Amino acid sequence: MTSDLYFRIPTADDFDAVLTLSNQLARHIEAPEPPLTPAQFVARYVGPEAPMRLRLAVIGERVVGLIAWTVTHELYSGDSRLYISDLIVDGTARGHGVGGALMAEVTAWARQRGIAKLGWEVWHRNTTAMAFYEGLGALRDREALSYVLELSA
Repeated sequence: MTSDLYFRIPTADDFDAVLTLSNQLARHIEAPEPPLTPAQFVARYVGPEAPMRLRLAVIGERVVGLIAWTVTHELYSGDSRLYISDLIVDGTARGHGVGGALMAEVTAWARQRGIAKLGWEVWHRNTTAMAFYEGLGALRDREALSYVLELSA
């Protein structure tokens, strides 16, 4: 399956495919479906001014996966870090190397820019994702803990 796989930057026309994948992830982690609108998608993920980077994994004309990330710069160390916010593979494409190919794509992107560390979070009950990442050689962060401060709307 991955022999026909290629990656591309999204356009506004990819909204439906991205929303479908996002809904799959939301169901998988027992979260509500995201209220993403086409305008938000374009503002956040499409074009050179978008704050998030996004690559789509495509076979033929079908989007079968995506990876979204941002780069942060740490004052205390001077290092740049790549933070992956989402890695989603369509349920019908799982187990065929799409996720590994997406991780390789973003890893190469980071290395080309001198970024030496990637980070991400995994839902605490997503054992499939944990096994996948550990299979790639990733280790659980033993130095940092995630915190969340929820703001009322």
